[in-house]
Amino acid sequence: MLFRFLGIVLHKFFFLQYFEKIHIYKIPVKSVDHELDTKVPFREELTMLYLDFINYWIRPLSMMIKKFGHRKGVGLSVEYLNRIVTTYNEAYKVYSRNLTTTVRPKPQTKAVKNIQRVDPHYCCVPSLHIAIIVLTISFYKMLLNREDFSEDERKNWYDEIYSHGIKISESVLYMKQHSVNCIPAAIFMMTVTFPDIMNRELAEKMICDLFKNEDDVAEENKNEIRRYIQNFYNRMMDECAIPEQWSQVVLDWLRTYVPYDPKY
Repeated sequence: MLFRFLGIVLHKFFFLQYFEKIHIYKIPVKSVDHELDTKVPFREELTMLYLDFINYWIRPLSMMIKKFGHRKGVGLSVEYLNRIVTTYNEAYKVYSRNLTTTVRPKPQTKAVKNIQRVDPHYCCVPSLHIAIIVLTISFYKMLLNREDFSEDERKNWYDEIYSHGIKISESVLYMKQHSVNCIPAAIFMMTVTFPDIMNRELAEKMICDLFKNEDDVAEENKNEIRRYIQNFYNRMMDECAIPEQWSQVVLDWLRTYVPYDPKY
């Protein structure tokens, strides 16, 4: 299972972008910047939070094995990994037909320079950072209720997974690795792909909690960003008559979208 996952990540995410960069692939690349992106400051000091995205979904798997033992813990981990494989496969439905990018400011720190150097930055919509955070929050919301956890464990585990997921979600905008357009597309994809664990109510809560505890984004800008993300998400949900064809809704939007030039 692990090797299957790694193979899909390499083929449908990393190699896809690098082959585009060296002109082996010739997939259209569309900029998806929005004026609201400029309302969020560029914070290079959040590099480690942004990069914690991988450990974020691995840590709970280790915790499950520790709590339930190897046999059951690995079984639950495979259940999660099956969904993450599906997530990459679904995102590829958009990536393989229309790659997306954003303008990134010139960095000052070595860490961010390295990120921008090694990241071709062609898989912005839908954001896999956001998609996997949505998956992790919704999956453990379900699992903590289904399996044998104490009330304290349920609350403590979920609060940690949820709050840290929101922080990492904010970091993709602070680090200028994504646009506000990348977030609703990812949440939309996950809602229609996993309706057994993800729904509009949870999507709305996650959107409403973005920048809730941050003081470096003006309150009116926070509200405008959240309103834009929510409206875009709602519009895609309403336009998606057939869940299996969700990617066409995103591709249709990309065809007509006029990107903003942030002039960083």
